[in-house]
Parts: sequence; C-alpha cells; structure tokens
Amino acid sequence: MAVLVQLVDGEVLNKFEISEKGITVGRSVSNDVFLDDPSVSQKHAKIELKQLTDGAYVCFLHDLESTNHTFVNNQEVKTHLLSDQDLINIGTKHFKFIDAENEELAQTKAFKKSWIPGMYYLED
Repeated sequence: MAVLVQLVDGEVLNKFEISEKGITVGRSVSNDVFLDDPSVSQKHAKIELKQLTDGAYVCFLHDLESTNHTFVNNQEVKTHLLSDQDLINIGTKHFKFIDAENEELAQTKAFKKSWIPGMYYLED
C-alpha cells in the first residue's frame, strides 16, 4: 500500500492512501488532496499507480503544468517515478511518499549458518 503523508514541522498531519485511480493534489476542492494555499495551482499534481505485469506496482508523480512547479527531493520534476521516503514539495506544503510494500522488501534479513557445511538460511 502506498501512502502520501502530509508533514508540518516534521510531524504527520494527514495520510492519503493512493488507490488504483490515483490521487490529485491542488487548490480546487475537487481534488483528492485539497490544499488551501495560494502558491498551489487549482490542479497542481497527480500521483498515478501503475501495476506491472508481475503484479507489483509503481507510482508516478506528474506535475500538471502548475505555476510554481512540483519538487521531489528538492528537484523540480514534470514526471517522476516515486521511491519510498521521497520528499515532495507542492507550494509551501511538504509530503513524504511511503511505499509500505517496498519498505518491507528493503529491510535487511539476518541469515544464519546451518549445521550443514556451506548452507545458510534466513532468520524469521
């Protein structure tokens, strides 16, 4: 499950789950994520979820030709493949992209040596 987390002073203010239809972000109340901020365009950005042939998914952030642009990790982007823990700036608002599925895959597992020479196994 992918989530967009809104941060204020490093603390979580809101969480927005990214569904199969994706989410839109902007100053218009018709967006999934409404931002009452004059530096944010009416339709500022969209996060799109795409499923790959192997069943995994990826999320793309698209700037919707906004006036003040969209930034990921302090770099201006038009379209960006999001990675777990990416920081997103839209106007004066700050977000973090959390990809719980990939976060679990990224955790390092400990392995142990078995009693059989040259055999190892992952620790649960």
